[in-house]
Parts: sequence; structure tokens; C-alpha cells
Amino acid sequence: MRSLFLIDGLNQIFRAYYAPFRELTSPSGEPTKATYVFLKMLLQLIRDWSPDYLALIMEGGDAELDFRRQIYPDYKANRSSQPDDFRPQVERIKSLTLALGIPVLHVPGFEADDLMATLASRTEGEEDLEVSLVSSDKDLRQLISGERVCLLNPRTGIVLDAFGLADEHGYTPEESLEIQTLTGDTTDNIPGARGIGPKTGLKLIKKYGTAEATLAHADELTPKQRENMLAFAEQMPLTRQLVTLRRDVPIDFDLERCAVDLDIDGAMPMLEELGFQSLVQKLLA
Repeated sequence: MRSLFLIDGLNQIFRAYYAPFRELTSPSGEPTKATYVFLKMLLQLIRDWSPDYLALIMEGGDAELDFRRQIYPDYKANRSSQPDDFRPQVERIKSLTLALGIPVLHVPGFEADDLMATLASRTEGEEDLEVSLVSSDKDLRQLISGERVCLLNPRTGIVLDAFGLADEHGYTPEESLEIQTLTGDTTDNIPGARGIGPKTGLKLIKKYGTAEATLAHADELTPKQRENMLAFAEQMPLTRQLVTLRRDVPIDFDLERCAVDLDIDGAMPMLEELGFQSLVQKLLA
């Protein structure tokens, strides 16, 4: 069975930036903690899981071009600005990843989640190909498909497939989207029905099947839930559109370009500049 690993770029870079690890700088004084921790994760991922294909998936660039921001200007308006030393390390990680021979994929106007959804969908016709979404983002749970598409948390090594999702969280990938449609997402400033959190949302979706069916049965809910669901009715279609990952991102994708063949020699000048030679030698020995 062949394997394609899609790394959720910013998700993993944020985790590297805030990891419980000492601050690092290169010989020239460049901040490198996030770059070092990310590279360590990347090399351990390759060593431990031996993926056949690998790509780093990034956001599409200018946030103002994001289709979600265009249909809902308050999307992610609650996010604080990034630390000054974060963005330079993102760019350094992208450059280092490319130097190692690993594709870095992005499409303007779309988030990494949408591109991962598209690539997972695009490869459905590939025989004997399993797709691992390397991320801790719960939004990607809607993409899980049996054992063919799963979530892999590289920090814990936990693989979450459809069976694990049902066992650990009590819902299916399809129900994950319905729950999100009811509850919204405070992290991304997406409104949901007031007073309906993940636990209540799960109970309602288990009973009624979809967010729209829950609304249709509002008279069966508690008086407060009924009031809140009816107040949410007009907003619900927009919330569904915001939380649904796109599977139609326009991208020319060649699986073979993602074949894992690390170019350590080509990346060595940058690794030496950053002071990372010993890390590479240790993990790839």
C-alpha cells in the first residue's frame, strides 16, 4: 500500500513555534526555534513512517483574497497578530522544505485545509493509496474516509481513522460537519446557534441527522434551544458554507512530483547556515 502524507503547514509550524523547547538562533543570530522543531518533526516523520509521497500544504497568501473572508468579512477577525519572529521562520521553513526536494503547495484564495480536502478527493481513484493528513486540526475530521484518509498527529503518533473517530469522539466524518454547522467555530469567529456547544450538538445530530433537520424539529427542543435555533436559522446556510472544506480547489497536481527523495546535499548549504547539520545526520543516520 502506497502512502501520501500531506502536512498541514501552519498548523505544524505554530506547534513548533510554541513547543516547550529552548529558544534557538543560527550562527548569524537568526531566530530558528520553530524552524528547528519543524525540521525535526519532518525528518522523524519520514524516518518513522516512510511515506512514499509527501507535500507541505500552505495557506494561499493574502488573507483578503480568502473566499471565506469575502463572503463573511468577520471570518478570523478575532485572531491576534503573529509575533515578529514567526513569519520569517515560516518563509525559512518553506525554503528549507523546497531545498530538501519536498513540494510546497498553495493556491491563492484558499486555505491549506481546502487544498488538503481537494487532494484527498482528487486521489480517490489512485489504487492502493492511503492519505495521511498530518495535523492536529479538528476541522479536518470531516475529510476522514474509512481507513483510506486519516489524521496523523506527529507529536503523539496517534492515527485517527473513521473507526477511531467513532470510538473516541462518538461521531462520523459526515456528522462532524453537521456538528460544526450547528456550533460554529469560535477559533475562526464563525457563529453557531447560541447555547449549543459540541456535546449538545452531538446529541442533536445523533437524534436528527443534520443541522437542517434539527432546525425543522425545533418544536421538540427545550424552549431555550428552540428560541436559539430559530434565531440561528437565517445564519445557518452561511455557517455551513464557512465550515465546509472545499474539494474543488484549482490546482495541477502530479502525485509523482511528491515522491520522497530527500536532497540532503542540495539543502546542506542552508542547513550549515542554520547550524542544523548534526540534527540531519542524527535523524537520517
